[in-house]
Amino acid sequence: MRFSFFSLLDVYDTEARSSAAIYRQVLEQIVLADELGFDAYWIGEHHGYFTTDQLLSCPNPAILLAAAAKLTQRIGLNTAVANLSLRHPLQLAEDYALVDLLSQGRLGLGIGRGSFTHEYAAFGQDAAESSGRFEESWEIIQRLWRGEQVTFRGCYYQLEDAKLNITPVQQPFPRHWFSAIKGESFVTRGRAAQPVISLPHISAKSFVDMQKLVEDHRSHYLAAGGDHERYELPLILYTFVAPTRSEALHVAVDALCRYMEYQHASSREHIMHSIHLLMDQKLLWFGAPADLIEMITQFQVHINPRHVVFWSDFGGLLAALVLRSMRLIAQEVLPHFTGPTD
Repeated sequence: MRFSFFSLLDVYDTEARSSAAIYRQVLEQIVLADELGFDAYWIGEHHGYFTTDQLLSCPNPAILLAAAAKLTQRIGLNTAVANLSLRHPLQLAEDYALVDLLSQGRLGLGIGRGSFTHEYAAFGQDAAESSGRFEESWEIIQRLWRGEQVTFRGCYYQLEDAKLNITPVQQPFPRHWFSAIKGESFVTRGRAAQPVISLPHISAKSFVDMQKLVEDHRSHYLAAGGDHERYELPLILYTFVAPTRSEALHVAVDALCRYMEYQHASSREHIMHSIHLLMDQKLLWFGAPADLIEMITQFQVHINPRHVVFWSDFGGLLAALVLRSMRLIAQEVLPHFTGPTD
């Protein structure tokens, strides 16, 4: 089992925390995760304000990951996800090849096409075109990373004798995962022997639902010739650990409710009901170290995704509390699954 962290870098205008501060805090988290022995740190990509009071503040994960590359030694530097539909594939191929070069092969590229229509509108695009743009972009990026001189005539992109002046360290191209949210995506990507990454709180209504989605992907992936030894399906779960369960619940539920209030046009009561349903289904991981050990064990036995990603920086949680949660996980939880952690 592999263990990582994730952040969307959500910032709120109602608090005294600037975008510059959240970047410093996330870089500090990445450095600590590297020191504590975690496998990777994943960064999301978003553009513009989601609401007038909430900002998801990382428009180009490649820039942040390039900065992290020079501050760390071994940790994977990943995206969850890079939106391949919005920007030109030549620019994307260049940006992420540079991250892989600067990190000496530590890039991990989670890729998708986003879901927020306001982002497509800002780029002057129609969200209905996102699937076609994604497929064309991914084809072009792969060819460029292989070192080809690319001429391409598509519906959305046209290239003439394009060739990168830098290529990734990982060849033929960096490790990558496709975003999978809907059930059919797990099946389709599995049949193509393509690895995926997902968010259980969005994809599944219950633990059993998530179990089925993972098994659907895994069975089709292996039947299509995928590598069983290298198989993993990173699952991103809201996670907050404190010395006591009561403190963890008090702090994390309040922060998650705050985050979700800006994301959903629902009452606080409805959001709280949804949060408690997710906790009942073990799809939110809030508690003391012993609680997290129990929840990871249940995932390992019944789902076995081989990689879980802790979303521990959300809802304006104080930076010190996020770092404390990371240390508690490393020192009191991970030794039960990976051996002692210094």
